[in-house]
Amino acid sequence: MMNKQEVFTIINEDVLSTKKIPKESVDLIVTSPPYNLDIKYNSHNDQIGYAEYLEFSHKWLSRCFEWLKDYGRLCLNIPLDKNKG
Repeated sequence: MMNKQEVFTIINEDVLSTKKIPKESVDLIVTSPPYNLDIKYNSHNDQIGYAEYLEFSHKWLSRCFEWLKDYGRLCLNIPLDKNKG
């Protein structure tokens, strides 16, 4: 049996501005982005117009797909019930 060392890297930066991730280098992205539901974040306005939100979503998702390897996966947390407060 071969011993294989696995390496994990966690990068906690702004998806729109980070330069730490090379293209086609990521196997798995797990994210829970802002959903434009007026949640009080320290660094993000979570209550913007719908067109602006769609543009923001397109930008961050495009970055993620640039980083993924051909068979990489993106796991996106989507709230099922936004009425819970």
